[in-house]
Amino acid sequence: MKRIFFNVSFVLMGSLFLGMLSADEFNTAKSAPKVSSIIYNSSFEEGQNDDAEGWVFTSSQPPIKSGSDANSGSYSAYINLQNVGKTPSEAHIIKTVNGKFLSALNYEFTFFVKQMKKGSGGYIQQYFIEWFNEDEQKMEGTGFKQFSGKVGEWQEIVVPDVEIPDNVRSVKLLFRFVTGAIEGGSGEVFIDDVNFRADDSVEALTAAINRKVDQAQFDVALELIESFLMLHSESVQAIEIKALKSRLKKFQELDAISE
Repeated sequence: MKRIFFNVSFVLMGSLFLGMLSADEFNTAKSAPKVSSIIYNSSFEEGQNDDAEGWVFTSSQPPIKSGSDANSGSYSAYINLQNVGKTPSEAHIIKTVNGKFLSALNYEFTFFVKQMKKGSGGYIQQYFIEWFNEDEQKMEGTGFKQFSGKVGEWQEIVVPDVEIPDNVRSVKLLFRFVTGAIEGGSGEVFIDDVNFRADDSVEALTAAINRKVDQAQFDVALELIESFLMLHSESVQAIEIKALKSRLKKFQELDAISE
């Protein structure tokens, strides 16, 4: 009996949702994309002396907040590694962001880099994105990925379609700069405008809600609906989205009764 009830209810729910989307195609114009960044102090403007508020500069030769060059604003993060003899040198830039991430949306990681020289002595520079769940346990991440920029010019590095595991509650972004155990090893670079963005436009959220309803992931669909109503409460789609929210909740109540 429960299997029959679920199938009939799911078909009805899918029909109602598809009907809502079809109606929107006729009475709304395509909205402009709305892209939000989750990075505070992304251009290193805030902070005292060599420190940037909200960032951790660390390791054997830590970066500093610098006013000598910037892609935007007045400041950037400056890394200048110089080996002492054959002792390797290293610098880290770390940002930890806590919050509720929506795995159904597409995220993009971007930053600007300006190489002052190519680097020597086995010098490399990398980024690493690492996810954590509600219990602060490590989840999957990108692993270390190397990057480089043009010498003497600001260049944007774009990492599209960053995969986010389900039930993520925080992310750590790490930049690593390191030389080898070689005499004369060195590296010099500026980093600025670090952003981690999600496309939360009307179109992107509606498509994500549709996918999650099709997949019967109603809890995720309701989270997306809450985000939609918070960001786009004045949009013409808001009335239909609210109606869908009510139907999904009613469906969950009926499904619970059938257990």
